[in-house]
Amino acid sequence: MQQPPPPPYNPPPGEPPTEPTRRVAEPAAAAAPVEREYALDPELADKIDRASFWSKFGSAAAVAAAILGVIALVIALDARDKADSNANDGGQSPQLRSDVDQLQSDVSKLERQASSGQDSGDVSSQLSDIEDQLKQISDDQQQAQQDISSLQQDVSQLTDRVDQVEQAQEDAAAGGP
Repeated sequence: MQQPPPPPYNPPPGEPPTEPTRRVAEPAAAAAPVEREYALDPELADKIDRASFWSKFGSAAAVAAAILGVIALVIALDARDKADSNANDGGQSPQLRSDVDQLQSDVSKLERQASSGQDSGDVSSQLSDIEDQLKQISDDQQQAQQDISSLQQDVSQLTDRVDQVEQAQEDAAAGGP
């Protein structure tokens, strides 16, 4: 059977209370009157609101970027695992393998040419050919200029001759000598 709890201890009226029954804090005095109310400058309040908004926005953007980064990392790791498993299983298409082999052979061919210096000889011979072509074009242009000048002189002479013939016909028609 259970025993009832002991009654609370009440000290006799003249004794000071013991430690556990002493008040922790004295009752608070009446609140001090407010000497002055502070008003916040509207521009300052607006600046604080904007700074708060942009800090919250920046935090949200950083969290979103972190989440997207984790998602991209997971996708990249998954793609790498799939690529590794395809390479190990021989799951690459024959066309892709042939393209890769062709690129590797092209790269090795270019490396050999670069190391042997064939490209510099080819480039200098191509440059020499281009210089010869430029010289030929320049000579052709000079010849064309000379031909044009000659044709202009011929046209001028023919125009003068036509004028003379027309003048002679007019004189003959007018009954002149």
